[in-house]
Amino acid sequence: MADERDRTADARDVRADSRDRLADERDRAADERDALADARDERVRQLIDAADSRDAAAEARDRAAESRDDAETRDQSAIDRIHAGRDRDAAASERATFVSRSDEADAGREQSADDRFDAAVDRLGAEQNRAQADAARDAARAKRESDADLI
Repeated sequence: MADERDRTADARDVRADSRDRLADERDRAADERDALADARDERVRQLIDAADSRDAAAEARDRAAESRDDAETRDQSAIDRIHAGRDRDAAASERATFVSRSDEADAGREQSADDRFDAAVDRLGAEQNRAQADAARDAARAKRESDADLI
């Protein structure tokens, strides 16, 4: 009986070790996803900064176009307005890319959170398996001691 309890305890320890390895793998996967999401966030920040710069340039061109009043500068005003419109279009495109990439990063972070939760559950299960293994070993030890006292 005591030997069977020891075998059961050993099996539980093996399961606990397996759960710990699985939890470590999930944590590594979550860390990798977080790193990718952070890199995407940085690229997106750069896109937004570029879009803001283009908007500022468009505003400057619009102001320059508005300040030209006489007939001979009308052509230059039109060119400035065309460039301002193109800058605004490019900025809008960069912001649309930002929204798309933000959605991707959010999905990655959500999966990371799921992995971290699953890893915590696995670690809890491993702790419970080890506690049951210790209890089984204690019971086996007590049984052996009581059997030795009877002899």
